[in-house]
Amino acid sequence: MRLSITASLNPGERLGMNIYNEQGTILLSEGLTLTQKMINRLVALNIPFVYIQDSRTDDIMPKPPISGELRREALQTIEATFLEIKNGVKVNSAFTIEKAALKFTHLVRSIMEELKNSNELLTLLADVYTYDDYIFTHSFNVTLYTLALGMELRLEKNS
Repeated sequence: MRLSITASLNPGERLGMNIYNEQGTILLSEGLTLTQKMINRLVALNIPFVYIQDSRTDDIMPKPPISGELRREALQTIEATFLEIKNGVKVNSAFTIEKAALKFTHLVRSIMEELKNSNELLTLLADVYTYDDYIFTHSFNVTLYTLALGMELRLEKNS
């Protein structure tokens, strides 16, 4: 399997990995033969690169640092929590924030547990850096914000 820039895809190539939207829903499935219409849609959705099946690189199988299931759970939890805070009644805002803190604490612990057991962190970092320097810098800033949230939630370093 090889990483390919979306704009340089050709009809007839087969996807090497599923493509997900921001909500974690599969847009296109692994093994699907691409058409020009699909390629145009991926470009329009600003999906910068995809994995393509390639017999020359069959032995290369990128592994995400966390499971797809946990990634979807995290995205859904974050979205639902922010919507709840946004639409929450002002009187209950402290309760809503406390409930959100509990959800995020559980989520962060789950992610950290999977990351501790993963050897793919450099792959994730390389994927981000390969994509775009802005995204790399943005990801670094998000990491800083996340660490600050962890300190605010009083998460232990080793938890």
